[in-house]
Amino acid sequence: MTLTAGLAPNLEVACRRWAGRPALTHRGRTLSYGELWRQVEALAAAYADVGVQPGDRLICQLPDRPEHVVALAAAWARGAIHVGADHDLTDAELARLVLDTGARALVLHPSHEDDANGAAARAQPGRSVHIVLPGDGDAPARHLCLAEVLDAPSPSRPPLAPPHGPGETALLFLTSGTTGRPKGVQETLPALWAKLAYFAEAFAPGPADVHLMYLPMSHAFGLKLSLTALLSGGRLVLLDRFSPEEALRLVTEERVSVLPGTPTHFTLLVQALDRARHRVDSLRWAVAAAAALTPPLLEHVYGKLGVEVFFVYGCSEGFLTSTTDRGDIFAGSVGHHVFCGPEGTPPDGRVAVVDAATGTALAADETGEIVFGARQPVRYWGEPEVATDGWYHTGDLGRMDAEGRLFVTGRLKELINRGGLKVAPSEVEATLVRHPAVADGAVVGVPDPVLGEAVCACVVVPEGEVPGLAELRSFMGTSLARHKLPDELCVVEAIPRTQISKVDRPALAELVAEVGPTERLRPR
Repeated sequence: MTLTAGLAPNLEVACRRWAGRPALTHRGRTLSYGELWRQVEALAAAYADVGVQPGDRLICQLPDRPEHVVALAAAWARGAIHVGADHDLTDAELARLVLDTGARALVLHPSHEDDANGAAARAQPGRSVHIVLPGDGDAPARHLCLAEVLDAPSPSRPPLAPPHGPGETALLFLTSGTTGRPKGVQETLPALWAKLAYFAEAFAPGPADVHLMYLPMSHAFGLKLSLTALLSGGRLVLLDRFSPEEALRLVTEERVSVLPGTPTHFTLLVQALDRARHRVDSLRWAVAAAAALTPPLLEHVYGKLGVEVFFVYGCSEGFLTSTTDRGDIFAGSVGHHVFCGPEGTPPDGRVAVVDAATGTALAADETGEIVFGARQPVRYWGEPEVATDGWYHTGDLGRMDAEGRLFVTGRLKELINRGGLKVAPSEVEATLVRHPAVADGAVVGVPDPVLGEAVCACVVVPEGEVPGLAELRSFMGTSLARHKLPDELCVVEAIPRTQISKVDRPALAELVAEVGPTERLRPR
């Protein structure tokens, strides 16, 4: 299959090609491709009026709603750099991001219902979105209402800026920043489009598809899936904030065919599915990422949702592997279909597992750091380039089997040093959550006077008897070495997770310290 088949080269071409087709649906209102591009031109014209120049950074702190897509495309239409920011950032975090990027403007709206504009936001959602132009020196900040900008008549708009050059930065993907300030990964439009083509090859989206999106468009994965939908002529149904009931309602009423998510999303969807109220026969693909799906969950996803699964492992820096093979996915593999950049697409993509200390390639099934072949250096905004030696070091732990299938087992920085033996929490979690009494689970290292660090299993259990530590160790001992088994058990109400559903280990460690272990095994 040709990578470019059916995929428009940019959003303007898509909007003109499918002008009369529905593009975006949000809260019952649908915007056509033609209407979408009219709004993009209006905002781009407003940016020109206030002096936005090519290369300026424009921050968008909106949830998944049509204005986010408009802001993204209008930034590019001015030759500016789009910076997607989490909608839940605090004022202090947002101010720091403005300072770090030297942003020329922000697009945002109240994030809390009790904000001063909360009532207006609920009554007229579109009119709560504002463009803020930060002041400098004695000049105060200026505020524009986005709805008024989009509604204003503009018979003679200035021409759009020349498109970004092949090597020019068009957007910044913010890393999760779990160890400090998030970094802004610089992305060009050709590199972005190449990743969209990689996705399109995997599940062949087209104009007949309806894509549901609740993954944050401020993150790389959500944005790429959203653009894949629009550049293939499909309809994108946007959900501001995920709830399983609302997602299933939209699947039923909008006849959704492409459903994204993490294991947490799919677990909640399967649990909430009610055949009497929900229709899922329109679904054809589930696009999954963030963590491996357990075999019991996969059985439900394949069986109850009736989909094929496109599983993606990757990072904001743009390196990816994926698979649609059921055998691979059930085995816990992230596949061997590798993307390493526009010039490194399969079959030339390279991925390897190396000794983290020496960089030496490891033999099959040996655990080490996952590295990707980097055709070009990775660039961060205001930071030194990385991967200048031709390899990008992910910081993820994994192994590769004799057939070249990649398995992700954890993070280097999250390793638990249990008496000198290293334990990857993700590897232990994969076994922990298979216990029939565990609804959700995670693992974290806790201080121990003998071992240095002990393995603490944190579990969420439904109403009923809580499994004991001995029972869990016996169950997990058939799959894991003895030193990887939990030394402590902590029962919690919920596992703290990040916005993309990964375990928030610093928060989990704080929770364990507060709650205390339910049961503890002290080794001799």
